[in-house]
Amino acid sequence: MKNKFSGKYYKFINNNGFSFAIIIANSNEGKSVQLITKKSSYNINNINQVQIINEHHFIFEIEQDNLLFKGNILLKEFHPLKKKVMGPFSYIPFMECKHSIYSMYHDIEGVIQYNDIKYDFNNGYGYIEGDSGTNFPKKYIWYNSLLPNHKSITIAVANIPFLFFSFTGVLGFIKIDDKEYYLCTWNNVKIKKLTDSHLELKKGKYRLIIDVNNPSGHKLKAPVKGSMNRYIKENIAIESKYQFLYKDEVILDGTDLLASCEWMWDDER
Repeated sequence: MKNKFSGKYYKFINNNGFSFAIIIANSNEGKSVQLITKKSSYNINNINQVQIINEHHFIFEIEQDNLLFKGNILLKEFHPLKKKVMGPFSYIPFMECKHSIYSMYHDIEGVIQYNDIKYDFNNGYGYIEGDSGTNFPKKYIWYNSLLPNHKSITIAVANIPFLFFSFTGVLGFIKIDDKEYYLCTWNNVKIKKLTDSHLELKKGKYRLIIDVNNPSGHKLKAPVKGSMNRYIKENIAIESKYQFLYKDEVILDGTDLLASCEWMWDDER
């Protein structure tokens, strides 16, 4: 797997406003595990302290430096998208980064001890996605709002090199129970506005508007030419406002205090 990487991102939220994510990657350096919470991000020294059984049972036995993270979480039925995430781009072999979504939402249960505090995850919910290829995009935006009652929004905007040029690509997905909406480059979505904290997408008569509050975050390792030697920043619990409309009809409208965001649009490798 020289100069290539693959990784999965697992997000966990409980009903009392605590969330965390685990990123498990394979790269030139081998397997790595990262943990991110609202307080900090951590590179896990002993990857065997995180075990996943049958993709649904997580066992955490992490003890290092000033971090104690222990417990069990069970992931219930996954709810993936019905269509391929990247549409026809899925079949192009030389894309620098291919995206996957394994579950837009699922119920979870369990208990986690994070340093001196125990967190109950019974009746919580989660999300899983993945990436593979050679590099993360040079500049990109990634946003996920995972809401109670089986609602989820995931948006990725990225600069994509393609043959002798590059273009700005969009992957946008909204799942409300079994109802799915796709706002993607491959089905003619348009970026109407993009700033350092605001994104507006339009596809036909649908509009999605997202505003995030101070999208900075904690450092995480990301791949360049298959090696985890670039640093990005993610905020695992950022306040955001979202509005999804069809004409003047409001489909979703609200504030999420636990949205996740990587706003790397001005980043340079």
